[in-house]
Amino acid sequence: MIKNPVSKFKSITMKSLAFGGLALLATSCLDDIDIPDPTPAAYVSIYQGSATAPDLNIFADNNQVTQQPLGFSEFIAYSPFFIGERLMRYTSASSTSSLLEQNVTLEVDKVYSIFLSSKDDQLESTLVEDVWEDPVADLAQLRFAHLSSELGEIYVEFSGLTTPITPNVKFQDITDFAELAPGIYDIDVKSVENGESLLQIDGVEIKKRFVYTLILKGNEGANETSKELDLQLITNYFGI
Repeated sequence: MIKNPVSKFKSITMKSLAFGGLALLATSCLDDIDIPDPTPAAYVSIYQGSATAPDLNIFADNNQVTQQPLGFSEFIAYSPFFIGERLMRYTSASSTSSLLEQNVTLEVDKVYSIFLSSKDDQLESTLVEDVWEDPVADLAQLRFAHLSSELGEIYVEFSGLTTPITPNVKFQDITDFAELAPGIYDIDVKSVENGESLLQIDGVEIKKRFVYTLILKGNEGANETSKELDLQLITNYFGI
């Protein structure tokens, strides 16, 4: 069964409403309690994967999404957004001038990720809907996001597995979530063109019932160590 992860957010909201109603029941008749319906929402995460962009302030229409500027490799966890067509706007922390404006359409009870990256020093964004399977007791799920503009087409190998965990992926490609056995893996990012190893990371732990995004970020020979070519593993969801 395909599971939209919004059920987790909705269950938390409903538990909060139920807890808030207990005190009212002690002093009021049930007919007097008017609990408003929750505002229809989509849930959005934003990942800042542009190594050349400044720290960013982010707006949805006129509403500022960021409480503080979002730096490279930082992200906003899933948060409720008004549904419908929204104008996403990105500015530097020191200016109100837009570096990027993009209209996105968000549907009720759906979950999305926005990945920011740069091509020729121009900020760009990729919106994907996040859908994964119900967590299985002995498996994890993982997808891959290619956000390194300097690298061509690549694939990713995990130690102990006979086939790559990704298809051939190009810059700004985001794969679907796929099941993966939990364990400790050595990861090798390789060039499709010649099979050369471009990046190796050892000892990455994958836990059962977790849903992950593995992100290729940064650039080779970057001036700042924090923006060098690297992998980052973030958690989208974990089963209880």
